[in-house]
Amino acid sequence: MQSLKIKTTLRILTTAFAVIPMLIVGIVGYFSMTGFAANSVSQFARAAGAAQQEIINQYINECISDVAYLSLSRPAGTLAQSGQGDDAKSMLSLIAENIADRNSGFKNLVITDSSGNIVYEYEDIQGMKESFFGFEELEGYSEGSTKISKIYMNNEDYETSVFYVAKSIDADGLNNIDGFAIEIIDLSKISEILSKSSYGEGKGYLSVTDGTGCVLNYEGTAVQKIDDISDSGIIDVMKSTTKPTSAENNVDYNAGGKLGCYNYFTGASTSNWKWVSVYPANMAMSQITVPLAISLGVMVALAVICALLGILITKSIVNPMNEMVKVAREIQEGDRDKRLDIKAHNEFKDISELFNNMLDDVSMSEELHRTISDISDNMLFEWDFHKETMYVSDNFKEKFDIDPSEAQLANGKFLDKIMTEDYAEIYKRDISTLLKNRTGHSGEYQMTTKNGSLLWFSIRALCVTDRLGEPLRVIGVVTDIDSEKKLELQLSERASYDFLSQLYNRSTFERELKSEIERSAHSKVAVLFIDVDDFKFINDRFGHSVGDEVIKYVAGCIKQRVKGSGFAGRFGGDEFVLCITDPKQIEEIESLSLDLIDELYEGYHSELANVSINVKASIGIAFYPEHGDDSNKVVAAADEAMYFVKKNGKANYHIYQPEDSEMEDLQHTL
Repeated sequence: MQSLKIKTTLRILTTAFAVIPMLIVGIVGYFSMTGFAANSVSQFARAAGAAQQEIINQYINECISDVAYLSLSRPAGTLAQSGQGDDAKSMLSLIAENIADRNSGFKNLVITDSSGNIVYEYEDIQGMKESFFGFEELEGYSEGSTKISKIYMNNEDYETSVFYVAKSIDADGLNNIDGFAIEIIDLSKISEILSKSSYGEGKGYLSVTDGTGCVLNYEGTAVQKIDDISDSGIIDVMKSTTKPTSAENNVDYNAGGKLGCYNYFTGASTSNWKWVSVYPANMAMSQITVPLAISLGVMVALAVICALLGILITKSIVNPMNEMVKVAREIQEGDRDKRLDIKAHNEFKDISELFNNMLDDVSMSEELHRTISDISDNMLFEWDFHKETMYVSDNFKEKFDIDPSEAQLANGKFLDKIMTEDYAEIYKRDISTLLKNRTGHSGEYQMTTKNGSLLWFSIRALCVTDRLGEPLRVIGVVTDIDSEKKLELQLSERASYDFLSQLYNRSTFERELKSEIERSAHSKVAVLFIDVDDFKFINDRFGHSVGDEVIKYVAGCIKQRVKGSGFAGRFGGDEFVLCITDPKQIEEIESLSLDLIDELYEGYHSELANVSINVKASIGIAFYPEHGDDSNKVVAAADEAMYFVKKNGKANYHIYQPEDSEMEDLQHTL
């Protein structure tokens, strides 16, 4: 079944490797051809647009020149400022007649004041109307610029569709707007130019839109509202405000079944007029129909040929693979002497030889592994995830009472069965980390041997992964380190305790106190600093041997007080420090201090000196976190409280107060 899947996969892949590139080439070719067709249309459109724009621009620029001349003339300035002047009107009429002779689209010449009121009109078209009909567009006008207006369809005053060209009048040259010189133009001239704008065998044409709502020469209509166009895609193109980076860079479009481009007219500084080339998209695609059909036929024929080649290639690959799988399964089932025998003279022959060599190496490695295991003191184990089996060496079986076949490998349990409860938890956590990080691990654990002895062992393990990083097996070595570990613990213990008092030495106490404060999470901890009063007198009178007895006596009393509720240490000489962690004992810390002082004063009988010795002590008390936020500060506070007692009578206790250094009297007495 597996070979059938590989065979099918290979056939699909070999066919796909041949067919997919052809499909890609076909798709790229299709889009290239359609792009070529669209590009050809765009080139026609650009050429036609540029040619007709030049003609229309030339016509509009003549009108712009007329109003520019008028805006600078004295008659126009006089009328714009005063609204009166028969001579000025006569001169303007002569200018208007000259324009009318040159421009067949000329309709009227109008001069307004700065508020838009008509002060001169060549043709009395608006009659008694005071305000120019298109003055609303001139509001917000920038001084010195030329304005080309929107298209006024079927203007009621002129009974036709018109637009105007306007320029401001600055009569005094003070950069003021005193009025406007306005030339009103019939659209018939521009419509005539557009009617001659066809291209692409007469299928394409040029339209003009004013950018606000009207379009000229769209689908044969001289002028119409943009919103009256049936296709929304073309409406969006007509209304688009996207402007090209320059007059030479047109904006291409493909919308509403039309292809083309557009650009804005040059000349006037305030104009939204633009030309739009229009060409039917289906006419562009008709140019590539035959080449596309031929290409499709060629690709189908090539696909069939590739499918047949795929079948032949698959057969030449799958048969050797089937033989390799068959031999591998026989080896897995236990026939370790089985080897591949591929007849083909190609890469499969090389693979079979490499495979056989690796099998020989594995056999030799396994034999070497067994030999080393038998002669070594180290105990070996191997945990195989795929087979879910555990191998252990013979000396491992002799040392521990455990059956590897019963190991619960799925949840990481194995050696934990022969460990103490605490070390079993540590071991399982360590193994989980090993499998998670896919690395090596080394740890020390207490384990029970066959004879019931609890000994120390070192376990070193390594996680072996596959090429994807997934665990394949864990290989480990177990070593008996009991003698070395016990010696290490003895040395460590000796290094942590004061030899004479058998309490923590100073460094160990400080380390333990720091750890306790970190664990307490701001819970209250009490520290007592104890100093034996007149210890020098005891040494001088009875000798250092008796002094050592006193140290041991004090240490014994302290041990009884801190048992189960804290720990204690000797800082050197006659100084001792206690850490009380039990909340109940902390609440009764003053009572505990008094009891300790009383017990020490009861004293003991010294055999060496043949005398009863009563021990006096001064105790300073401080609390964490009240008197310090770390171990050093709390010990220092307790030390200062102890010295306060020393200076105020000795043989007493005192709880640290920040003002201790200023106080002269003892705060607590027996």
